[in-house]
Amino acid sequence: MITYRKADINDIPQLVHLRLQFLKEIYPKADTSQDVVLQDHLRVYLKEHLSQNTFVNWFAEAEGRVVASAGIVFYNQPPLYHNLEGKVAYILNVYTLPAFRRKGIAKALMQKLMAEAKARNTGKVSLHTSQDGRLLYEQLGFAAGDNEMTCQLPRIQ
Repeated sequence: MITYRKADINDIPQLVHLRLQFLKEIYPKADTSQDVVLQDHLRVYLKEHLSQNTFVNWFAEAEGRVVASAGIVFYNQPPLYHNLEGKVAYILNVYTLPAFRRKGIAKALMQKLMAEAKARNTGKVSLHTSQDGRLLYEQLGFAAGDNEMTCQLPRIQ
């Protein structure tokens, strides 16, 4: 049986571990030589944002073991016509261990994140998707946009 719960400060080691698994799957050719630094930065981020409730993460567990995770970051942007309060959120790290995929777990986690966003009167929720996740997100009301551009800035040493 799958159970669901919100992560808290005590779950930071598990959150860091799952984030690294997720990143290695999404970016198989990434330079992992900085994993220790990345882990340190993740711990600092999670401690701050879990405490402030600006980052919320849900876990799915089977027999007391985390088998899936999904997070949402809440922030504000300047208000605009279709989001007068400027409340926005970004969903990330929707990750299910391979043995537990295609069982509705990610959908249940997404529904929990979306309920959290609705409860906070969030005007816009966005995410990036892999091909595998696209159908799920479309079923939940997400639509692909065509005007976002990104720029990867060089890291300051």
